[in-house]
Amino acid sequence: MAGTGTEDIGIIVWFLRWIPFALGHAQNPLLSTYLNAPHGVNSMWNASMPVAGLVMWPFTSTLGPIFSYNLLVTLAVALSAWCAYLAARRYVESPLAAALAGLLYGFSPYMIAQSQGHLHVTLAFIPPLMLLVFDEILVRQRRSARWMGVVLGLLAACQLLLAEELLATEALTAVLGIALLITLYPRRLPAHRRHALTALGVAAACFLALAAVPIAFQFFGPQHVTGAVQIRNAYVSDLLGFVVPTAHQQFAPAAAVGLTAGFSGYSSEWDAYLGVPMIAILIYASVRLWTRPLVRVTSTLLLALAILSLGTTLHIAGQWTAVPVGALALMAPLVRRVIPVRFGLYVFPATWVGLVAAPILSSALPARLMLYVFLFAGLLLAVLVDTPTLPSPASGGGLMRALAGRGGLLKTLLIGAALLPLIPRLPFPAEPVDIPSFFTGGGVRQLPQGSVALVLPYARLANSSAMVWQAAADMRFRMPEAYALLPGPSFSSPPTATGGLMRMIELGEEPPALTDDLRHQVLGDLAAWKVEAIIVGPMPYRERMIAFFTWLTGATPGQDGGVSIWRLAT
Repeated sequence: MAGTGTEDIGIIVWFLRWIPFALGHAQNPLLSTYLNAPHGVNSMWNASMPVAGLVMWPFTSTLGPIFSYNLLVTLAVALSAWCAYLAARRYVESPLAAALAGLLYGFSPYMIAQSQGHLHVTLAFIPPLMLLVFDEILVRQRRSARWMGVVLGLLAACQLLLAEELLATEALTAVLGIALLITLYPRRLPAHRRHALTALGVAAACFLALAAVPIAFQFFGPQHVTGAVQIRNAYVSDLLGFVVPTAHQQFAPAAAVGLTAGFSGYSSEWDAYLGVPMIAILIYASVRLWTRPLVRVTSTLLLALAILSLGTTLHIAGQWTAVPVGALALMAPLVRRVIPVRFGLYVFPATWVGLVAAPILSSALPARLMLYVFLFAGLLLAVLVDTPTLPSPASGGGLMRALAGRGGLLKTLLIGAALLPLIPRLPFPAEPVDIPSFFTGGGVRQLPQGSVALVLPYARLANSSAMVWQAAADMRFRMPEAYALLPGPSFSSPPTATGGLMRMIELGEEPPALTDDLRHQVLGDLAAWKVEAIIVGPMPYRERMIAFFTWLTGATPGQDGGVSIWRLAT
């Protein structure tokens, strides 16, 4: 299976199977009682990706959810790169320049790091398309405002059902862009206002018509979540992360890998690496082409989003400091020179408040704002490549014709040197998936459809093997356990005596004494869950787990397709 964050991958694989299963059996795809039975899981609070599940339905049904996942991981990078190429082609003449923008975005350290386990935020083909639509609505205004509003509404609704976090950060980026345009070009506002407001109004109406039910179900439906779901200020860009490569890059010295291994959060969030050469190229492009509105807006947004990705206080080499990012950024000479004063003093503080307190947006991880940094970096790179090296008619426009000039070869070498450190690690990391044949053969068919089975290892935070097996079994059974976002908020099912005991055995801890009181507690949990079968698959300390349930049930388990199974009387 592509990627190394197998725990997070498990929930995505599970939903790729759940969406077709629910629709094919006339069940509500937004609520599943096949996890955390009998209460269930609210799909809108998890990486359910209904649109992807629907599109991949034919592959999932015939080749399995793991095949669909691997195919989507591959398509996510390629499709995102292609859409970034389309966006760049609006602003440059050279297909090569646009292709470089697409490659930088689609194969950026953000995409490579996040694709290790977070498919929903690497299936990022919509942000470049939204850039094109917003450019048409706010700046060019050559097409019908109503039709462009419909397109924007459709894109937003599709994004909601792919990755709601990306929709929230796209809205944040759009607000920053609109505020920046108003700040930089206030005189153009009257001429553009009516068209823009009409398009945005139609977009809002279209989006609400399509998304009202999922959004209402998310916030008011069963198993909805309230409160912060992520650790504050943990999953952020480290200040050194912009210049020190991680293990995700092909050319990363051992000392650099050792340093970045201490960054806060998980390795899939270490996605800020631009490299000193690329940063120098971007600064050069911004300074040289600053008079162009596109460059000015793009450079400012790139810098603003990079700062926002740092979180609320600086992280340096993995160390959390008390230095506030906002105050420090506004004092930096580079920031004060690039970001307009009114934009920095009013829009930035409001943005930080939104990242901390606004619903949904406060649950977005600041490090993932680097997606847009790489999108804008690609645009800047494309514009630079497309700019003639020599200001003469003979040099033409674009890198290929500029090669004939004295500076063309030098520029090519410098850009190549800037892109070289960003090459992702090859081969792409992958891990095999061990699915006992019981779940894919005839053994699992002996369970009544929709019956409840306790599957070990117990599905919980950072352990989703049982969920992958359940998906491979075509949802034959339900489970009382889950690694999913649930009310609390929590990423595991509510604590029970049985759940705690399963975790102790799996981790090799000394279990409590096998008393009648313990037997009564566990049997009470199994009865409340209406468990009809106990299945122990491959796991750490498997023999201990089998011994415990043999004591509990007073029976020796059956052996079938690599699992031990007890069938309980109902």
